[in-house]
Amino acid sequence: MRIGLVRHFPVEQQFPGGWKTASELQQWRQQYDASPIISGPANLGSYKWPKCMSSDVERAIVTAKALFEGPVEQTMLLREPDFATFGTGGLRLPVGLWRWVLRLAWATGHKSQRTCRDDFRRRVKSAADLLESRATDILVVSHAGMMAYLSEEIRRRGFTGPKLRIAQHAKLYLYERNPAVSASKHSPSRPR
Repeated sequence: MRIGLVRHFPVEQQFPGGWKTASELQQWRQQYDASPIISGPANLGSYKWPKCMSSDVERAIVTAKALFEGPVEQTMLLREPDFATFGTGGLRLPVGLWRWVLRLAWATGHKSQRTCRDDFRRRVKSAADLLESRATDILVVSHAGMMAYLSEEIRRRGFTGPKLRIAQHAKLYLYERNPAVSASKHSPSRPR
């Protein structure tokens, strides 16, 4: 079984810079989610994918339809994680520092982000379950954050492929599982 992970095409909305409040970052995220994509080249190799699944966010759907000729199954399981707005009022921090604050809040299970983090982790496992249940090669169009966690989860389940941090736009990341490994995973163990 093969799973091909592809990040959506880039979008027109640029990443923010400078000093921002938490609510300004949330506003930027809403603009990013609504921003049109910038179509470009994508190299999926010569393999013809029999199925395609994508996040139900517009930028992923448009990318999937540009890369795959057949019907595209859409699911909210493949969306990026949500983040709660920090209750910091008018506090302005550099955008890079906000990234570290968010990472630290997720890593430590801070109450401001715990629900979002735990929901996202459940979605990653559910997405991996869904992909495995298809039992066929499948092209998956998603987002950088989801792809990083999903690639880790499917590798944990016996697929081989690259470790991802931040996936490049419109680049194929291939994960494969040997059928013998899959069969042995589900075969009953012999008594000793």
